[in-house]
Amino acid sequence: MASAVRSGADAADVALALYQALRAGGSTPPDEAAARLGLTESEAKAGWSELSELGLIRPGRQPEEVDSVEPDTALIALLARQREALRAQRDELSSIVEAAEALIERYRPAVMRETADIEVELLTEADRRRQFLQDFNATISEATGSMHPGPLPGSEVLVHSLAADSALLERGVQVRAIYGQSINSAPRQRKYLSDLAATGVEVRLAQQVPFDLLIADSHSALVSADPDDPSGPVMMIRGPALVRSYVALYEDCWLRSVPYSAKAASGFDGEGALTEQHRTTLRLLANGLTDERIARKLGVSLRTVSRLVSEIMRYLQADSRFQAGVLASTHGLI
Repeated sequence: MASAVRSGADAADVALALYQALRAGGSTPPDEAAARLGLTESEAKAGWSELSELGLIRPGRQPEEVDSVEPDTALIALLARQREALRAQRDELSSIVEAAEALIERYRPAVMRETADIEVELLTEADRRRQFLQDFNATISEATGSMHPGPLPGSEVLVHSLAADSALLERGVQVRAIYGQSINSAPRQRKYLSDLAATGVEVRLAQQVPFDLLIADSHSALVSADPDDPSGPVMMIRGPALVRSYVALYEDCWLRSVPYSAKAASGFDGEGALTEQHRTTLRLLANGLTDERIARKLGVSLRTVSRLVSEIMRYLQADSRFQAGVLASTHGLI
């Protein structure tokens, strides 16, 4: 029978005493083994913990009992656990190495290639901007889109711009342009828009255009460095990763704008002009009046009102009454 453990013994001494008690007494409940040594439950706790970590105890014959394990058996089990842990570490390390190789050999080069395609250049000098724009236009092969809040530049610049757009159209390039509605407020500006549309450029007017922008083939863009200074420095941006945001912004502005109509802009002066009756009908339509009420207001038949509305839509090149109202408002006809 093991002797009582002296008071204040450390965990190692307690563990050894408990182990010897189990070897001497066989399968025993832990509290009984501790009581034989004069240990309280709290005093024996650290000893049982050490024996468990070393693998020197195992379940006994009864569910509430523990039994001793031979040191050599515990050592073999410990080495087996260590081998299993090392095998798991080896497998984890192998997995980490494979993941690192994939990141380095496949994914990182892909990102680096995309980053390498990104280029940003600030063009500050006017001569450099003009020359760059000329070279820039020469590289466009499929489509270009531009937007301009205004005001329009001088006549010399506009003439050069018309020639450049004509050259693009001759090469089969789709050319689109968005201008602010305010640009359509003066004869010189309306003439330029009419000339631009006559060349084949798809022109639209928007209530608000945020800044000057020119996009080429969805991978290159020219942007004003300062939206408040359209004649100042511009940024040249290359690379789809950066330009796609500008493309999305442009397409949103395009959808929110209305097609430019040279006839609507001119007010149909001369032959085929809108009559005062047409204009009155437009105003009444814009105020939400039905055809029947318009007929009573004008003192004409319902059939005449239908004819007037059809003529207005034809003049405005509108596909619906709603579009006709938008175009009429855009061009200041109501």
